[in-house]
Formats: sequence, structure tokens, C-alpha cells
Amino acid sequence: MKKSVFFDMDGVLVDFDSGIEKLDKDTKLRYENRLDEVPELFALMEPMPRAIEAVAKIAKKYEVYVLSTAPWLNPTQPQIS
Repeated sequence: MKKSVFFDMDGVLVDFDSGIEKLDKDTKLRYENRLDEVPELFALMEPMPRAIEAVAKIAKKYEVYVLSTAPWLNPTQPQIS
């Protein structure tokens, strides 16, 4: 049985700020102080450098999971029940 490795999203797998940078000014103002509620925000984020390659390599030896808190007030973000 393989051991498990858990990854966080923000700052580990994806660059949260890269998604924010892609938002227009009006959206940034509308969601000021609650940017994690922007619809489809995670889809705008760029992967961290070499994150995809690292996870692929680690997945050859370990069970890989993403363990990250999704924004509770944003139904468009990935949620696990």
C-alpha cells in the first residue's frame, strides 16, 4: 500500500495572486476584502513553477491528494463534502 501525500493549493500548487492579477478593476472593487469569492477565480490561477511536474513525479510513488479549504461562500470553487 502506498503512503499518502497531501498538497495545499495556494502557494503550493497554484499562485493565488496570478488569478487576482487577471481580474478587471471593477471585479476587484466589487469583491474588495473578499477576493476568494470571485466566481471561477481558481480557474484563473497559474500553477506554481514546476508544481505539475513535481506532483506527477511524487504520484509515481505516493497516493496524491489536494487538501485545501475552499472558500465557503463561493459555490463556483471546488468543494468536497
